[in-house]
Amino acid sequence: MEKPNVTRKLRNKELNIKVQLITIDSMKTYFKTALIDSGYTSSCISQKFIQENKLETKRYTTPITCYNANRSLNKSGSITDFIEINMIIGDHIK
Repeated sequence: MEKPNVTRKLRNKELNIKVQLITIDSMKTYFKTALIDSGYTSSCISQKFIQENKLETKRYTTPITCYNANRSLNKSGSITDFIEINMIIGDHIK
């Protein structure tokens, strides 16, 4: 099994890991660094990354309201779209 390359920033308490992203529709591959947050229940992808790479998104039937840690509404608004993509960490596909 290939060992993933991990970078940890002790100051910010961030855990970053190198991943491979593969689009489901076109099988295009991207090599990126992902921020791991074990307390989160789903995954997020940068809107800028989606726009720069012209990735196809799908619209949620009901937008997902986003809240900050202090329970205020996020200034970026609700999540309205999603993307289906495979993520490979080492030899593990998620």
